Amino acid sequence: MSEGKRAVVCGVFFLAVFGLYSGFSPVLGQEGEEVNPKKLFEYHCATCHGEDGKGTKRGRELKAPNLADQEWQSKRKDDEILNAIMNGKNKMPRWSDKLKPEEIQVLARYVRKLAPKKRS
Repeated sequence: MSEGKRAVVCGVFFLAVFGLYSGFSPVLGQEGEEVNPKKLFEYHCATCHGEDGKGTKRGRELKAPNLADQEWQSKRKDDEILNAIMNGKNKMPRWSDKLKPEEIQVLARYVRKLAPKKRS
């Protein structure tokens, strides 16, 4: 490997490691910035729940609920959604070990926005 390539690789490695230790997250930005609920959901939840909350093939295999279903939404209290995110439920992992409390709050509110609006 040439000196130039080695310097670039070392520089990228240093920036990646420094970013991890300084609190940088590609989803959340720098510490103190407002949390983007959509990006947070897409990063942590969409693998099973899908970007629209309706579920993916993997999610359906794991029996993940359709978060965009009005009936499902109407049967859940806010505390139940918050608790499921914090502590996990069935095969869903607990996120309280990986996410900050304010991120969990933002995700719970975002889940409520996944259901289509009721027509009057």
